Amino acid sequence: MNKKKIITGIIGLSLFIQPLTGNSIYADNEISITQTLKAGMRGESVVSLQKRLENLGYFNYKATGYFGNITKESVKKFQRDRNLYADGIAGKNTIAELNKIKETITPVSRGVVENTVSNWTWFGKITNIIPRGTTFKVIDVYTGKEFNAKRTYGTNHADTETLTKEDTRIMKELYGGKWSWDRRPIIVEVDGIKIPASMDGMPHGSDFISDNNMEGHFDIHFLLSKTHGSNRVEPNHQKAVKIANQYLGQYNK
Repeated sequence: MNKKKIITGIIGLSLFIQPLTGNSIYADNEISITQTLKAGMRGESVVSLQKRLENLGYFNYKATGYFGNITKESVKKFQRDRNLYADGIAGKNTIAELNKIKETITPVSRGVVENTVSNWTWFGKITNIIPRGTTFKVIDVYTGKEFNAKRTYGTNHADTETLTKEDTRIMKELYGGKWSWDRRPIIVEVDGIKIPASMDGMPHGSDFISDNNMEGHFDIHFLLSKTHGSNRVEPNHQKAVKIANQYLGQYNK
């Protein structure tokens, strides 16, 4: 075998195995940035920041290396979710928080990976997947019962209403036939995507759907969503989201 064939074979083999060894079930994708990044800056450090924000669902554009208004707003969304000062500047604390989150990814083919929903946050991604007016299926984790609902309003979380009287009947069954503020872990399924969530069973406030035997709306919370009254993350809803996420992980095995 001549020297040219040997070199060609080595190059071909390295190209073949590289995607296989480069992917991990748990991808940290940490960014090594020592300088503060802010609007108007350019460079590889900004690219790293944009890619990290994209991995976490906060930046839905191609990484350009320019820190413009889109990047600034993405940073501010992340900062609000993590209870940091939301100034849109990626300083030491923000970068440390970005590196703290371990994003789980699932291999789908050789050299290709796909993000799971386990780390999608309400403000980072989910609110755009379920905009106001979106209908979806609610699956109760404990019983497996399902009903249909619609996000009719809400900013810090999804203000939701059942679509029909039958949907209301099923929802009410989950609470023993009565309304309740108790949190329940649920799966919200929209366009084939299953998202871990938490709901309460107490209609209140605004009402947009008539003739469904429900006056008002009920709340559905997702990872790092907040209440409208306190503008804070509600611990009991987050516990239920965690249970739903664990259930979804077992369901997908």
